[in-house]
Amino acid sequence: MLFRSPHPGADQAARFSPGARHPLPQTRPAAGGSRCLFPGMRGSPGLARSYRAAFLLLLGFFALFTVAGTDRSCLDAADSAYLISADAIAHGLWPYRDFLAAHPPLLYLLGAPLALLDAGTLPFRIFSLLILAGLSLSVWHLAQKMTANAGIAFLAGAFTLFAPLGIFFSKLFIQDALVSLIAVAAITLVMGGGRRRVALAGSLCVLGTLTKLTFLPLLLVLAVYMYRYRREQLALFLRIAIGGSLAAALILELLTGGSYFDDIILSQASKGLSFTNFYQGLHRIWEMDWPLLVAAVPGAWIAIHGLRERRRYGRLFLLLGWLAAGAALLLTLPAAGHDTNLFQMAEPAVALLAAWGIIGLAERGRLLPVAVAAILLLVSVVVLVEKDRLFIMRSNAGDVERVVALIDGAAAEDEAVLAPGCYALEAGRPVTRRFYDQFLWEEKYRRGDSSALELFRGLEEDLVSRSVPVVALEA
Repeated sequence: MLFRSPHPGADQAARFSPGARHPLPQTRPAAGGSRCLFPGMRGSPGLARSYRAAFLLLLGFFALFTVAGTDRSCLDAADSAYLISADAIAHGLWPYRDFLAAHPPLLYLLGAPLALLDAGTLPFRIFSLLILAGLSLSVWHLAQKMTANAGIAFLAGAFTLFAPLGIFFSKLFIQDALVSLIAVAAITLVMGGGRRRVALAGSLCVLGTLTKLTFLPLLLVLAVYMYRYRREQLALFLRIAIGGSLAAALILELLTGGSYFDDIILSQASKGLSFTNFYQGLHRIWEMDWPLLVAAVPGAWIAIHGLRERRRYGRLFLLLGWLAAGAALLLTLPAAGHDTNLFQMAEPAVALLAAWGIIGLAERGRLLPVAVAAILLLVSVVVLVEKDRLFIMRSNAGDVERVVALIDGAAAEDEAVLAPGCYALEAGRPVTRRFYDQFLWEEKYRRGDSSALELFRGLEEDLVSRSVPVVALEA
């Protein structure tokens, strides 16, 4: 059968034999004529449907498992800042112009309708779980397109869904899982090609830069991919992705009176560097995700070998570029305030390689690779289940309930309090002087920023005059 590529440098070779359409990784018969362990795994519609059904059941289990651990906990300072920022937008305030905001606005805008429900933090927790479920579905779809192997796709989606670091941060309203979801969708679209898909991928890139600047390394990877493998569509992609992102940023800068760039870039310029923070961050990532990282090592070898053998150089570039973009973000770990949530860009790629390693070894049919695959799978399942149980059940809901009771007893309805945003949202009270992102305000204060000095003088006056009914600050 003849397939024609859009141009000589495309991801597909000009001609494929029927055998070249076999899913990756390619397996060879073992010595002595032994056959693949799962010969029906590749190309069996019935087995592919079984995997899809199993994945849907897994999503159902995920829903039951995570909802059981969903409560009104307030576990993170950044989470508090983003929650109260969404609430402020819901009540008519503008980020950057009316209050300090650390990142581009998409997450806050998505959270504003949730704040209007007046249900405290619960809608935000469900939203975060839905984003993680959507990310898992996207990785499953990407893995199916990249490998044409139902087993790898199923396991990649499952590992993404239950990856410990992702589960840990699923209890927070932060940007990283949303950035990763947009990234996976954009990778899938550019890999498929076609003007409509490329235009949609470019639009997703605009949303990525409007979510968090950590999307920029992947945007660079996609731009280079378009230049190397789909050059005839490069101009379209750049117009939408780069042009759209720049236009959106300039519009926000104008609408906020010049505060947008100051907040998302200059406000963080004084962050100190600590290589202890860097080492501890990498150590925490290893502690959380070590089963996936270990299984990803043979997966990387099998994936690179298989993609090169099939001449899928574009897919190989996207896979390695995705990992490189995630690794580049980890280089910012020494900055004060940065944490292991940055690994959420690379974690789905690691999950895909871990699945590729386990299934690829199992399909080789020899005793040693099959035994290694079985051990890797067993260890991964056991460790992930135990870690996920601990992470999803972590809670300080009792402490939050007591603080909210104190606020209700001391502050009138709609009276401002000095408290982290999560507690204020649970109590249905605004935060005094819009002191939402305490960490960034402290960074601006250390830099001698005039607005920060004015804010802290005002807070000091409020405390001296006792004009704030409740003060509840985290140590």
